Amino acid sequence: MWLLMAFLPDWLINYFVHIIFAIGVIGTFGGKILSKIPFISTYGNIIKGVSIVFLILGIYLEGGLGNENSWRKKVADLQAKIAIAEQQSKDANVKLDQALKEKTKVVKEKQIVIQERIKEVEKRIDAECKVDSEAVKILNDAAKK
Repeated sequence: MWLLMAFLPDWLINYFVHIIFAIGVIGTFGGKILSKIPFISTYGNIIKGVSIVFLILGIYLEGGLGNENSWRKKVADLQAKIAIAEQQSKDANVKLDQALKEKTKVVKEKQIVIQERIKEVEKRIDAECKVDSEAVKILNDAAKK
């Protein structure tokens, strides 16, 4: 039955389940009344028996339909939450990209400044083939954030 819910429209399944339940209720009471009439009491008992089966089936299907509808509602709520979370994720990714670009820009600017400072003291560094204390200071500054 629940496999049919994937292929049939909801209104048709609701209609079908309600009709089965109604047949069971009406047939049960109708069969009870007909079983009191002397000439057709046999048919009334048969109708009552079949209607009780329909009533039990209808109650079962109504419960299953209610359960299915509650799960569909939960799924729809979770899909709405997922859509909101995806949008928030996209917004966060945009912010992270902007922050990364800004940090990269700052690092490149700092790198350019360090390279210019190295060019200024380049001759002092190469003159004696010793590492000048100024070069060590520049490299230490470059390693800092």
